[in-house]
Amino acid sequence: FEPAPERIALDRYNTEVNDDARIGANVNQGLRQKELSDALDKRVFDQLTSPENTTQARRAHLNLLSASGAGLYVHATPSHEAGLSNTPALFVAMLRRRLRMAFADQDHECPLCDGVLDRFGDHALVCCGGGDRTRRHNLLRNQVYYAASAANLHPELEKPGLLPQRPLFGSLYENGRSVGEGDSSPSSRRPADVYIPRWRAGPPAAWDFAVSSGLRLDLMSDSVRDPEAALTRYEDFKCSHLDTRDQCTAQGITFIPMVMDAVGGGWGRVARGVWSELAKSSALAMGELQTERSCAIMLRQRLSMTLHRENARACLKRFAA
Repeated sequence: FEPAPERIALDRYNTEVNDDARIGANVNQGLRQKELSDALDKRVFDQLTSPENTTQARRAHLNLLSASGAGLYVHATPSHEAGLSNTPALFVAMLRRRLRMAFADQDHECPLCDGVLDRFGDHALVCCGGGDRTRRHNLLRNQVYYAASAANLHPELEKPGLLPQRPLFGSLYENGRSVGEGDSSPSSRRPADVYIPRWRAGPPAAWDFAVSSGLRLDLMSDSVRDPEAALTRYEDFKCSHLDTRDQCTAQGITFIPMVMDAVGGGWGRVARGVWSELAKSSALAMGELQTERSCAIMLRQRLSMTLHRENARACLKRFAA
């Protein structure tokens, strides 16, 4: 007696999904392909992130890639005019980072600092040498500044004298500047990367950008638990550092930490709210309300492409050396 093909397919499906997603023999409800595919993907993801099958760094990496907005560059249509194009070498390096394929057979000493350059290139994302962090920070900041200008928000870059000193991130400030590099006096401080004179029809806002890696040793266990844990933690730190948020509030300024994860490219909760409002303003400036969603997607794809392109550039520079 040979079982029916439908029964064979059902039995095979049930062996490939978790227990809570299995389907009984008597199927009365309609089955959607998306739900079936999601159940199969979840089983694969659970297997890949199981402590018995992979390392903590690999589990954290996969979790960070699943954060909101992570990897948007993968879905972007290549366009030089829109800033969504790459050289083949950079794009291959970007994919190696995404798939966590090693750049070398073993770890080495970083040629640009005193740290250890791991074979997957995680160190390159936070390395204080070579100026890569500064370049990445400024490119992300500038793209948001141009988007705010197009939305008629009249932004200002690096407006001085608004906030206290930036937090240190390793041996440099989080925007890549060296300690004492024009930031020592209160009048020369420019930690408001993008200043918006009137935000949400209310007081001015200071958008302060930072890129943090969820694969840092002190954050890795949190990233395994929650892909946004490192982002939330750094948002809170930026607000509490030298009472930045309270001091801004006292001056009538809304302090907004714009924190991005270097590994996957996801943004923190506060930043995601800004992208939604900025997209509305951009759509109104163009006079087409239906473009709101496309404006948000295009901006976040550009930012994602910029982040991962600069990460790839930093990796190639160090491994080539």
